[in-house]
Amino acid sequence: MSLRKIPSSGRNRVRLMVLAERLKHLRESRSMSQEQLAELLGVESRQIVSNIETGQRKVSAEELVRFTAIFGVGLDYFTNPYLLAGKGLFSWRQTGVDPMRLDAFEAKAGQWIGAYRSWCDQLGQNAYTLQKELRLTRGSSFEDAVAAGEAVAEELNLGDVPANRLMAAAEEDLGAIVLMADTEAGISGAACRLPEMNAIIINRNEPPSRRHYDLAHEIFHLLTWEAMPPEYIDGSNPKNKRVEQLAEKFASGLLMPSYVMERYYGKVRYDDDRFIDWVNESASELRVSSVAFLWRLVNNQEVPQGFAKEVAATDWLAFNGGRLKDTSPPALFSLKYLSVLAQVLNKALISERRVSVLLDVSLDELDGTFQQHGIESPLVL
Repeated sequence: MSLRKIPSSGRNRVRLMVLAERLKHLRESRSMSQEQLAELLGVESRQIVSNIETGQRKVSAEELVRFTAIFGVGLDYFTNPYLLAGKGLFSWRQTGVDPMRLDAFEAKAGQWIGAYRSWCDQLGQNAYTLQKELRLTRGSSFEDAVAAGEAVAEELNLGDVPANRLMAAAEEDLGAIVLMADTEAGISGAACRLPEMNAIIINRNEPPSRRHYDLAHEIFHLLTWEAMPPEYIDGSNPKNKRVEQLAEKFASGLLMPSYVMERYYGKVRYDDDRFIDWVNESASELRVSSVAFLWRLVNNQEVPQGFAKEVAATDWLAFNGGRLKDTSPPALFSLKYLSVLAQVLNKALISERRVSVLLDVSLDELDGTFQQHGIESPLVL
């Protein structure tokens, strides 16, 4: 399918709407009326402000500079199309990350997401998706959450090893973009909710079992955002503990649905000398942690809870018995993301150097990333 290049008039319209959205966001976030802004701007009526905010009127260079002074923001706030500028809601899984470092990484990751949305607009593609939801609430039982995870696994046709296809299914069937990233130390991942699309960020340097669990966990948040909005930092509010517990149960059902676990039930008894090795091997087959696999056995009454607690307190299950300790990280970002980026580079809609700065990778690294995803590199090195 051929993609049309948006004419300059179309790109100008996109820039005009970006400015309009951000101006309205700033004004409303400061509890300022259109009349008050009109007075500060030095125009004759609120209708002029209204026309700017709806994209019906262009803004002069002098007015743009005045807006930066009125709201105390840089010119980049209005001119950089990649900034989310208040539109993205994040929920982070992190441990002990300094707030300033988290803010800085969120700003960087937010531009990755904003860039994808902007690139799709430039290509004439639709980045917007229908927001799918699960019928779960805070009052739902843990059994309900597990059943919901299993139902999603079946609906997405995740197969015998759900973890293997989960990322592709999140992008292809749920309409999210999943970005494997080199995050700040202590950040496992995040869900990002925009009015028109969803995104997930995963620390690609963590063990596969942790990455898959985090991805399943963030999918839960995206599918239940309206009914159970997650905290900005997962687990930071004790009152929201129930939501996190439901997310854990959902992830368990999604990655280890009953139709998969049935082939493991009754295979090796917990009092068998081979049990620990079997747990580590079986969990590795499913690309989940041995601890998560063990507790799935407990929930099905295959293993006593007390025994499971004793085993989980040892190092016997660490890195699935060492099987997942030295695994290579997946390629940066995702096939979906890099495919769109390749198109904008081929059409010269963005420079290679700007992409390098935006994604914080060298051109050689970016060239290798295209190759890892099986995409012909558009870079001229």
